[in-house]
Amino acid sequence: MKRLPAALLGTALLTAALPAGAATVEEIAGSHVFERCKACHSAESGKQGFGPNLHGVVGRPAASLPTFMYSEALKAANIVWTEDNLRAWIAGNDKVVPGTRMRHVAVTDRAEQDYLIAYLKTFGDSMGPEQARVLLERAVGKLRSDGPDKAFPAFNDPKGGFIARDLYVFVFDMNGRYMASGGNPRLTGSDAANLHDAEGKAIVREMINIANAAGKGEVDYMWLNRVDNRVEKKRSMIQRVGDHIVGVGYYFH
Repeated sequence: MKRLPAALLGTALLTAALPAGAATVEEIAGSHVFERCKACHSAESGKQGFGPNLHGVVGRPAASLPTFMYSEALKAANIVWTEDNLRAWIAGNDKVVPGTRMRHVAVTDRAEQDYLIAYLKTFGDSMGPEQARVLLERAVGKLRSDGPDKAFPAFNDPKGGFIARDLYVFVFDMNGRYMASGGNPRLTGSDAANLHDAEGKAIVREMINIANAAGKGEVDYMWLNRVDNRVEKKRSMIQRVGDHIVGVGYYFH
């Protein structure tokens, strides 16, 4: 990371009280950069503003908050707010998504971009059902429009736009064979028909049954959360597309 500009460094070091969430000099400096954004945005959980709430934005699928009406251009962009995408957006959002309604004061200095992102990363939550639903809809659309040959590699690609923190797309064929897994691409091609959860539930068999009977649905099971290394409740939303089952799972309490 670049050195702090002198003005920001001096301000950060002279700050008597740390802003909420900030713990390092970079994060403190980022909180000062964020002052330029506060006219429209808040990073406090649940707080609404003229623009969408930015709590947990780093790693979140774009246009995935149910509490905000996004532009059609942003909803159609199918991007995840990775650090690289955020840098490009705050430097010039209309270049990233032509047709976006958002107008903002661009942050073009790379160091300031890094500090702003470092600050925003301190406001993080696990992904929930709304983000999972958006990611699933995008994956289904990708598979339908581009076909398996292009869609499956994109689902496995960390930069393909289908991995959002602890959310990822997985695909089975109707026999329970992995066709893609953003969580572990090495599973692609392996047989998961007899895969069971931590309590012995045949989760892939249940997904196949739901896909055959209703075309889409949800499956709850107990699964290892590698973020905290604990077995927790997980729910996967699934949808059948031709001879494939597309899914996205999220942890819940």
